[in-house]
Amino acid sequence: MPLARDASSYAATIVRGARGIFARTTRDRRKGPERLLELFDFEACPYCRKVREALTELDLDYLARPVARGSRRRELLRELGGKVQVPYLVDPNTGTRMYESDDIVSYLNEHYARDGKAGWPVPLPSFLDDLNSFAASAVTLGRGRVCRVVRESGPPKLLELFNMEGSPYCRKVREVLSELDLEYVVRNVPKGSPQRKELERLGGKVQVPFLVDPNTGVRMYESDDIVTYLEREYGNEKRRARPSGRASQAR
Repeated sequence: MPLARDASSYAATIVRGARGIFARTTRDRRKGPERLLELFDFEACPYCRKVREALTELDLDYLARPVARGSRRRELLRELGGKVQVPYLVDPNTGTRMYESDDIVSYLNEHYARDGKAGWPVPLPSFLDDLNSFAASAVTLGRGRVCRVVRESGPPKLLELFNMEGSPYCRKVREVLSELDLEYVVRNVPKGSPQRKELERLGGKVQVPFLVDPNTGVRMYESDDIVTYLEREYGNEKRRARPSGRASQAR
């Protein structure tokens, strides 16, 4: 099973042409943002993937607020934006709240790109980009789409994940975080990011995924070990017999 999951996750990275691995703009060459951006999404959503890729390529950290099918956080999403649809970006630095993946990527490039903009090296029409991202979701069999637990509240302190969107091993961890309905801070470390020095300081090497759990003091590498840890530590709340609600996917 782990080998099959690795293979499908690698396939998704290949389908997306290694998007979300290399920095186009780095944080040391721009000012801000001072406060974390927030992204309501779920891992299997093809439109959300496009936004997460852009956030990685622009070397931006963010607060991941998963709203997989069955998440109670969907009601908060409805209150904030008026509908249950993803991706939904909240930028507290500018007061911006917005749906639609292409609009969000354009916004991120406008406000946070400096040396280079996020996106394909050779621009693709939006519908081809969407089809390609749908294919990436298909090869991972929709993992990260449905909550497996009913979570009344999260842990007292937010988990942190050092991440590259295009890494197949990071994808495995994000899928489980989505299925366990856990909010967490994404510390993006694309190739070229100066934040890689912080990763090396904390863990001793530059390797992703790297999980930091301030609730237990755990710091760990290796996707399979992280998944086992998350399931043991946070997978014991009441299991959901039937998922309720469904987030529509918007571009």
